[in-house]
Amino acid sequence: MSTRPIDPDEESDDDAFHWAGDEARGQAAPRLRDETAETDGAGAGSEAPAAGVATVGRRSAAATAFLVATGVFAGLYLAVVVGWILSVQLLAYSGLDLAGEIMWQFSEFLAMVAAALWFGAVVTLTPEGIPRRGVKRFVWLAAGLALLLPWPFLLGAFA
Repeated sequence: MSTRPIDPDEESDDDAFHWAGDEARGQAAPRLRDETAETDGAGAGSEAPAAGVATVGRRSAAATAFLVATGVFAGLYLAVVVGWILSVQLLAYSGLDLAGEIMWQFSEFLAMVAAALWFGAVVTLTPEGIPRRGVKRFVWLAAGLALLLPWPFLLGAFA
């Protein structure tokens, strides 16, 4: 603790929690836990959270299963991307024209990134709060897997 007098023009420690222009944009400073409110205001031993403190709850079993299943689909989509990268390396364009070569290479690129784009689109377009979110997400993810699997690689067409 400092013994020097407090200068009213000097910046306080609370200024470290503000960005320049927060007030202009209507944003408040971050809410910090008020330790005095927990002990003085709520009483000793009380379990009531202090004002402005976000209580962190545990995920339900369904939410945990939803998160794990989305992670499993993410791994499957990563395997599809790797499968297309391997498939594209095995094929070559047999035409002689430049336009055909450009279109061939662009379609190879699209084949490699299509699975990642599909996964990102499904996750983005099924946000929190829409009805039957889990069912919709998993139907679209399963449809994308069936559609985007590297079938030529899987069926052994490159033998």
